[in-house]
Amino acid sequence: MPNKIEDIINDTLKGDAMKNALELIAYLREAEKPAYCSITMHDEKDESGWIVSNLGFMIITGSDDFPGPWTMWIGANNLGEHSETPIDAHIKEFAWSHVSPCGNCGGECSLGTRTKIFGRDFENVCQSNLIFIDPDAETVEDMKKIIDIRKNDILKNN
Repeated sequence: MPNKIEDIINDTLKGDAMKNALELIAYLREAEKPAYCSITMHDEKDESGWIVSNLGFMIITGSDDFPGPWTMWIGANNLGEHSETPIDAHIKEFAWSHVSPCGNCGGECSLGTRTKIFGRDFENVCQSNLIFIDPDAETVEDMKKIIDIRKNDILKNN
């Protein structure tokens, strides 16, 4: 049976990186109820890659090299389009500062997509539009707000 992501985090990360990754995973686990997202291994032979359904992808390597020690990409196309309340300017700026440019990674996606995040257009962006590399505690808190907005968009779009 594959390890849980919490096991990989505990075995791979140290210090604040471990604490922050576990904090985000605990938050995502709460979002699983009622079945909003699930966290599964990308490849049963490689415990570093994790799919967070409806959100994005997480890599946990523990390495100092990119994308380590842990990185999360979040799909954010049309983020906030179903929001019933105004989005805080800080959160917009936060998201815009984490737009992930296409890295020509060799994935199955087309090279560089066009996306709109909180009403702003971006060109040549990774299909998982936002990137968070080894986020600190404050960044994780802002990521939670992005996740809540994304969750609302998904639920309102269904």
